[in-house]
Parts: sequence; C-alpha cells; structure tokens
Amino acid sequence: MDGAAHTTTGDTGTDIEELAKARTAASIAALVAGVRGEAAGPGPAEGGPVSAEPVVVAPRRFVMREFDLGPARSVSPGDQLAGRRFLLLGRGPVAEALTARLTAHGAHAVTAGEPPAGAQFDGLVHLVGPDSPPVLPDAYPVYRQVLAGDPRWVLAAGAAAGLRGFFRSLAREYPDTVARVVEHTPGTAPEDIAADLVAELTAPDREPVVLRSPGARRALRMTEEGLGLLGSTGAGPAGDGAAEAAALGLDTTSVVLLVGGARGITARFAATLAAASRCRIELFGRTALTEGEHDPAVAAAHGTDELRSALIAGGLRVPGEIERAIGRIQAEREVRSTLRGLAALGSDVRYRAVDALDGDAVRRAVKEIHAEHGRLDGVVYAAGVIEDKLIAEKSPASYDRVFRTKVDGARELLDAVGELPDGPRFAVLFGSIAATLGNRGQSDYAAANDALESLGARWAASGTDRRGLTVHWGPWAPTGDAHHGMVTPELMRHYAGRGIQLIDPEEGTGSLLRELAWGPAADTAVVYTASGW
Repeated sequence: MDGAAHTTTGDTGTDIEELAKARTAASIAALVAGVRGEAAGPGPAEGGPVSAEPVVVAPRRFVMREFDLGPARSVSPGDQLAGRRFLLLGRGPVAEALTARLTAHGAHAVTAGEPPAGAQFDGLVHLVGPDSPPVLPDAYPVYRQVLAGDPRWVLAAGAAAGLRGFFRSLAREYPDTVARVVEHTPGTAPEDIAADLVAELTAPDREPVVLRSPGARRALRMTEEGLGLLGSTGAGPAGDGAAEAAALGLDTTSVVLLVGGARGITARFAATLAAASRCRIELFGRTALTEGEHDPAVAAAHGTDELRSALIAGGLRVPGEIERAIGRIQAEREVRSTLRGLAALGSDVRYRAVDALDGDAVRRAVKEIHAEHGRLDGVVYAAGVIEDKLIAEKSPASYDRVFRTKVDGARELLDAVGELPDGPRFAVLFGSIAATLGNRGQSDYAAANDALESLGARWAASGTDRRGLTVHWGPWAPTGDAHHGMVTPELMRHYAGRGIQLIDPEEGTGSLLRELAWGPAADTAVVYTASGW
C-alpha cells in the first residue's frame, strides 16, 4: 500500500477536508448528533438552524473513567434466546461453556472460524482469547457479513486493540442491534465468562463497552478532570509556555520530531514548541517539495479559484488533473509557510518527505536524526486518513487502509525510536473523540484511534521516565486558509447552528504543552474538546 498516496496530516478524526467534501448537509447533521449521542435533527438543506457565529474556546480536559453499572437486570434468558441461532467465532473452553448455556435456553449455537456462506444468524459472539492475534482490521469482513443479515446481537468477548472504538461506532450505526464488547479480568473461569455473556445478551441497557469482574459490571465515561491552576493557565507569568518547556527539559539543544507535522494542527503544535523553547524541529510529511512554481501566473495566483484559472490558462484541461494540481500546490505552499514560520520563531527546522508506513524509511530517518544531534527528546504522530462510510457501504480494503495508516504508522515510529540507545522522553499520538464516543460512518477511524491507546501505553511501560500519551481531539476551528485537521468554514457554521463549540488552535496547542508538562504520567490517554458533548 502506498501510504504517501493516502496519508493526511495533522488530522483530528471528525472534520478534515475530506470529510467535509464527502458529506451532504444532512449527513453532517447526523455526524454532529452522533458524536453528541442524540438523534440527528434536520440539516441545513432541510431547514435546520445554521448560525454565522461559531463559538471558539479553550478545550476542556476529559479522561475515560470506570463507573458501576450495577448488576445486569435481565428478563429470563429463555424468553429471548429460545429458537435463536448464534454464530460463535472461536473455539476452546469458553465456546464450549457458552454453547452449553445457549442450548439450555433453547438456542442453537454454531461454532466456526468464519461465517458459513449464505447462513443467517440472530446473533454473533466473537470470542477473543488472551493469546489471539490482533482482531482488527482482519475481522472486519466477518462483522460486515453478519451485520448484513440484521442480527439482534453482536458481541465480542475479550480485550483487543481498537474493539472499544469499533463497537461504540457499531452501536450508533445499528441502534436496533445489541452491540457490545465485554472484557473480563484475566483468569476468569470459562464457565463464569459464559454466564456473563448470556446475561449481556439479555441486559436491557445498550452500553457498547462493559467491563466484568467478580461481582462487578462497569462501563466507561468521559469525565472532566482539570490539571489545576498550572494546567489551565501555565506556570509562566506570560503564559508563553517557557515554564512548560523547561519542565519537559526542552531548550535550544533539544530535538522534537513530528510526523504529519508540516501542516494543520501539528504544524501549530510545532510552532508552540518553537516559541516556548526554540528547540530543533524535525518534520515528516507526505508532501514532496518541488523546486518551485515555474509558471509566473500560477505563482501569482492565490486561492483555489485563481489557481484553477491559472492552471487552465496554462493548458490543463482534465478536471481531475486540475484539482490534484491545486491540492499539490496548496500543500507545498502550506509546508513552506510552516518552515518559514518556525525559523522566524528561532528554531532550526528540517522537513523530509517520508511515508509513515514505510518502516525502513522511518527507521532510517530517525537514526539519521539521532546520529546527527545525539538525541531525540520527543515525537508526535498525527498522520491518518479518513474515508467515511457506513459499515454496510465500506469495503474491507477501505477499512484496512484507514486502520493501518493510523495504527501501523504509529507502530513503525514507536518501534524506530525504541531502537535508539536513549529514546525520547515523550511520545504523543493524535487520536480522535470518535474513538471515545463512536461515530456513524467512522467505525474504522474510531477503532484505529482507540488502538493508539494500546500502542502508547505499551511504549510508556517499556522504559522509565517517559510519557506515552494518546490525545483524542474534538473538532478544531480553522486558522486563516489552513483547514487540515480543522473544520472547514462551512462545517464550522453548521457546528455553530448545532451548538458545537470548537477548539481555539492557540489554546489547543497550549493545552497539549501543559498536559505534557503537568499531566499525570498514569494518564496515558486524554480527551481535549471544547464541548462537553
């Protein structure tokens, strides 16, 4: 797969340019409602409210915390399960115990490695063992096939990277299906797991993620937790980030690498780092920089319309080629603007066109940086791709591309810095609020960003005195003409009509710097969003 052809930079997951282009006004309304957990109202084309006054504010800090659900209050399982057909994916003691219990309640259970061709089932229970290979994205075709039959139940039993985000989105796309991932504490007996799964099949609530332990049933909720005075205003009297940079050990000799960091949100964070510490900035991105714009008319053109006219006047006629040329020119201009801006702030900066999915290229570039400077103090990974579609319409190839661009790219970077003799003190992975709340049309993206949490936590645990942090962002307001990773002006106006507040870019990057400086190391994943949803 050519990652450079698909990777977008500095994305937050819900609102980059591809999303705005792909969605109609009505589907955007569904997006907003889906993230907020409410029914979608009419979009602008249907007479829905649209305000011209967007609200742009500092983000609030949330952490996913467990809370007690109480015992699963269910009706008699036999009343709901009798006569139903279940497909159990996976074999072993749990499958045997669950088959026996379902059979005792009058249900029919089929155990298989994949759905039998043409078979219809009322429910799917995917049994994920502690030693199972990664579930996603490989299991996506199975879920898609079973969901096409409109099942009443779809459950996954066991913990696996990305499943929480996937099921949160699945539950939003299939409101009439009980969609739930159930995780048990290690060492739970197969008979107890089977008994809990039967209870979850008939539980009246629709929690998409349930955590089970002896005598307890819990869920996860976004809980607002500030960082106190330092975390909200910073330590320095000017609020310029200098105290935070000092707390992180960043100065003019430090080196920070940002992947996907030459445009959009990560470019903004690079500027925050430069202003606070004047550290050296290394940037990886997909955009290959050419020698320049040789056509004077193109060089003088500003904005999409002027560029289109200049390109047509220069001889381009095929619409697709024209639009691709516009995208390339605008991307190059934004990268060059970023480099000039960082240099003006006092940082030495270098940009390299590197495919985030090319492990050899990433490893080679990381080693070159460390060999040249003798250090690498921090890394930020923000590359990703969005190809939003409902599960019923999303091909396995598209799902695979979205998931692997985010997850495999982050893994390649962490593996590369893990080979250094003295690796970075912090690694930040840019996620999306879609991972924590789910979102219609983003089952792949929500799963991928959820999977980042496992990567970051594992990296942090593999060494001492280091912080691995996944930051799930809510939607950002754009700045100037830069929209990468931010909402477009059209979508921003619609969000305003729906009451959705947007992250102020300066406040957002400042919040991340304060999080790294003052945030608890035990918090390996946080949510920053302007709205409480």
